[in-house]
Amino acid sequence: MRVLILGARAPACLEWARAFSQAGWTVTVADSLAQPLSRFSRAAEHFVRLPEPRHDPEAWIEALAGVIRQQAIDLLLPTCEEVFYLAHGLERLRPLCRVFTSDFELLHRLHHKGDFAAMTQGWDVAAPPTRVLHDPAALQALAAEHDTLVFKPAYSRFASQTLIRPSPAQLAKVRPSSDAPWVAQRFVPGQEYCSFSVLVDGQLRAHSSYQPRYRVGRGSGIYFHSCAPAPIRAFLEQFGRATGYTGQVGFDFIEDQQGRFHVLECNPRATSGVHLFDDQRVQLVAALGSEADAALEATLEPRMIALAMLLLAAPQRALSRTFWHDYQQARDVIVQDGDRGPLTAQLLSLSEIIGRALTRRCGLLAASTADIEWNGQPLGAPRR
Repeated sequence: MRVLILGARAPACLEWARAFSQAGWTVTVADSLAQPLSRFSRAAEHFVRLPEPRHDPEAWIEALAGVIRQQAIDLLLPTCEEVFYLAHGLERLRPLCRVFTSDFELLHRLHHKGDFAAMTQGWDVAAPPTRVLHDPAALQALAAEHDTLVFKPAYSRFASQTLIRPSPAQLAKVRPSSDAPWVAQRFVPGQEYCSFSVLVDGQLRAHSSYQPRYRVGRGSGIYFHSCAPAPIRAFLEQFGRATGYTGQVGFDFIEDQQGRFHVLECNPRATSGVHLFDDQRVQLVAALGSEADAALEATLEPRMIALAMLLLAAPQRALSRTFWHDYQQARDVIVQDGDRGPLTAQLLSLSEIIGRALTRRCGLLAASTADIEWNGQPLGAPRR
């Protein structure tokens, strides 16, 4: 069996490549970057460089179709935001192999933070009250409530633009529009949680929950403290029944001071919780199959991106016993026995992203997804 895994820059792709390799599959990884992380893993037998999906979605779909034919691919697995472009081209690709994603319309509803919040109303775990802002007047109407709200673009990632209880000066810089809407969500203090799950036709096949104990800025976690809150698991079961979702999906939650859980937003793609299955990789691949008796449960041991911990978290916590204890307790998800190529690959990938940040005049986080992210722009009619 042959699998093509997209988003080779992402640690999640590396995890899946190792899982499929251990399960006996032939693994090809693909990306529009030239030096992505997973290219240098022993788990990947082939690497394919693709066009940038955001720049030319149709050319990207055609390139994928060519790879599927040439390598006789059986399964196409997305990991990052290229999933939106993939879902948009499903009619073109589904006759060629199994494509592990839901349809574009459902992904769009989940990706839009306002639409997703509306979807959950009436559920046992629902989003806090959320309003969609399409113009500056709608934003100005909430100015008096600024210290009780969280503002963020309806299409966004990494919390890079999120404003938590902003000052009037911060809020004055926000310019929502019909093409770039924002949302205002009631601020809920409490404990943050994240989840990662795999579903097939709405059935929960694998599930993990974790606390991102250390982060890059406000968004991307680099240390994943595994846990198993029952309300999060119940939410995923309800989500599956309500949507019939197929694919990987992550959610962000908050547990308030009364112990109630609220879901904040949805990421309809792979998230860092996939690393919590690295001790049962063959079973994780099997979870994608046509039948399963019960959902696969994640390890309760922590995982981390060790290089990021040392470079980004350690300098501020060099004298913290708690930090170094946490570091010693966790397993690195990038460098593992028998597969040390990704160690230097991290630096190669970072240097390429730095180059893109300079040429595109944006920050590192923005540069890391600029070519694959989807922000609601029209994609046009896909080729058939």
